[in-house]
Amino acid sequence: PSSTSLDMLAIASQAIVPRVATRVDPRRRVPTRAAATSPSSLKPRGVVAQPAKRVAMRPAAAFAASVFAAKDDDDDDWEDIDPDDIEFLDGEFVVEAFDDEDQLAKALCAEVEENAKACLAERSGFTLAVPGGSVAKALAGLKDAKGIDWSKVHLFFVNERVPDGKCYKLAMDTWVSAVGMPDANVHKPDAGGTVEEEAAAYEAQMRTLAEGDDDVMMLDEVNGLPVFDLILLGMGADGHVGSIYPDSDALKDETGVAVLGVDMPGKRSITMSLPLINTAERVVVAASGTKKAETVRAVLEDDESELPGACVDAFSTIFFLDSGAASKLVAYAEEEE
Repeated sequence: PSSTSLDMLAIASQAIVPRVATRVDPRRRVPTRAAATSPSSLKPRGVVAQPAKRVAMRPAAAFAASVFAAKDDDDDDWEDIDPDDIEFLDGEFVVEAFDDEDQLAKALCAEVEENAKACLAERSGFTLAVPGGSVAKALAGLKDAKGIDWSKVHLFFVNERVPDGKCYKLAMDTWVSAVGMPDANVHKPDAGGTVEEEAAAYEAQMRTLAEGDDDVMMLDEVNGLPVFDLILLGMGADGHVGSIYPDSDALKDETGVAVLGVDMPGKRSITMSLPLINTAERVVVAASGTKKAETVRAVLEDDESELPGACVDAFSTIFFLDSGAASKLVAYAEEEE
């Protein structure tokens, strides 16, 4: 679509992950993709000024069956709970397509800016995790953000080369130094050991922040993992996110840890695990370019996809695409007709 005829296409489904709000605890999550199958309007987001048109995509699993599939046999919290007594707060799954990478970059900056302001209006801190690459470069616009107390923002990295620190250096050069974020709030891996030791030390940094006396960060009451306010991800042409690649040990990991060591030839790194990513309040996955169009289609339209990008399923999951990356989506093609 041209910028004059359609500034932005937004494709959305009903909430993918409901969250129990009463009788159990405020943060219990149920299995992925549990929701009603019919679309409904989502909560106002205000991230992008242009009007958005939304249509349903990606069918979801049966609601009640998925909720009670989450029950453990030895979980006392679930005893004597009547399904009719449980109130669910809907999450959201949204896909938005922009005319070009510049518009996508502006939307990413707006996500950070608006979520930071909203969190800081209620709490004493805002926790953000970013990757490297094109997403990190897109955040250059944050240098112009107004009204954010950067001394209350804590920055982590979704993945990082060790000991090179490429993502840290890129973030510092692109926007972090310019906004004046305190060095103590920029959390980087610096254990100096094996990738496993680096991963454990980085997770310890998160837990230290979450276990502090203030309310900057919390631990999820169900899985015990740190809860980030916002995680930004870039998705590669092969569907990888962070340093979680297709068919990799990191993708298959079931240890439940927050950070994993990844020792690949020429790529010694640490990465946030999928459980940690999916525990976040909000995750935004960005992809651009026609080379990623088929992968985007598989991730968003193939219910059987096991690509890492398809496994991202936080309470609020947003995909930001440019027109090239969105070009093979069925709903996008229908809008062009």
